[in-house]
Amino acid sequence: MLKKIPYIQGLVWGTILFVLPLPLIQTLAIGVPTIYQSELFAFQLGSVAYVWFLVAIYLSTRPKWLDRLISLPSIYMIHGILSLVAILLAYLHKSLSSSNGLIKLTGDWAFNIFIAIMLYSLVFMAGWLTTRLPIINKIKKWLEKVFKHEISVWLHRVNLIAVILVFIHVQLISYITAIKPYITLFDIYSLVFATVYLYAKFKNSRLLPKAKLIDKHELAKNFYEFTIRFPRSQKINVQAGDFVFINAPDNKALHELHPFSVLDFQTETRTLKLAIRGDGDFTREIQQLPLGAWIQVDGSYGRFTTFIHDHGSKDLVLVAGGSGIVPMISIITSYPDRPITLYYSAHRQADLVYANDLQQYAAAHPKLTLHIQTGRFNSDVEAKQLPQKQTIYLLSGPNQLGHAWQQSLKRNNILPNDIYYEEFSW
Repeated sequence: MLKKIPYIQGLVWGTILFVLPLPLIQTLAIGVPTIYQSELFAFQLGSVAYVWFLVAIYLSTRPKWLDRLISLPSIYMIHGILSLVAILLAYLHKSLSSSNGLIKLTGDWAFNIFIAIMLYSLVFMAGWLTTRLPIINKIKKWLEKVFKHEISVWLHRVNLIAVILVFIHVQLISYITAIKPYITLFDIYSLVFATVYLYAKFKNSRLLPKAKLIDKHELAKNFYEFTIRFPRSQKINVQAGDFVFINAPDNKALHELHPFSVLDFQTETRTLKLAIRGDGDFTREIQQLPLGAWIQVDGSYGRFTTFIHDHGSKDLVLVAGGSGIVPMISIITSYPDRPITLYYSAHRQADLVYANDLQQYAAAHPKLTLHIQTGRFNSDVEAKQLPQKQTIYLLSGPNQLGHAWQQSLKRNNILPNDIYYEEFSW
């Protein structure tokens, strides 16, 4: 199964890049009047850009079926790259075609909105990019004092206005709407994606499972553990290593969904345990929720369990930094009979919040080997001591840690297909 993952990713990209836009390209090629043939290529570029914008909007709804195939971080990366390339195509369309009046006005407005939101999102919402470019990450941290996450989410949604303007832009072009096969497909695409998006938003506001906060306690400064319980009527499927998105619908400051890793889920008692570190406004605010407050849960997401199952009964090496230990604990407790080696580090001793619990658990489970320290492990040194076969490697924590261990393991001849790092950077 695992060898199929690159194939699946390629299939997703191929479908988005070529299959979906192809009918629009073909119907334009057949139907554009002779007098406008010189601008046919520009029209086709604009159509491809529009389809890619629609797909990017769909990906923003976090489709769970796709998460289990390629992971949510990969979905967000596709969303970001697709939007950037679509804007490039929109620019070429704008440069190679001519228009006037309201047609030109709606097109220009849409393009300007896309450019503005792109520049903003590259700093505030493209974790896949900011984690790889330190200068942008520094700018982001400085500006976050003014532009809170909730503001970023709402500004990002202005893209919807731009897409609507593009839809109007096309409907105003008489010689395009006269191409019945094209405009029919164009309208169907628009209707389908709009319906899916609106349903996803309706589900997030009205249909998500609700759970009651029954316990919370502070494990360390600014680090809380929450326990929530679902009513019997609510069902949720959570796997080891997963994360969920939560909000507090009765608190105006906590309406937007935010991701948190699952520490533990008990099917019998319907209780879900989360660890929450107060890194931002939302996380600090949610720590103040009173017992009895209702929390909405969207999930779960993640590929750790899928990755483990795809490799059969291989031994596990887990690497966790800081709060990245949370999903690893759920994996450890879910596979008590599997040989597991854990590397757990944090910048300060006080941040090793689960060190004592893990040591107690390891005392009763001899197949668990612990390496716990303050400060980073030397990944190059440790990788040389690890087995190259019949073992898989799961990484969780800051991006520098994840990328360093990935490179060290590969240099030690560990196959890339035996390494999985789930980035948590959005």
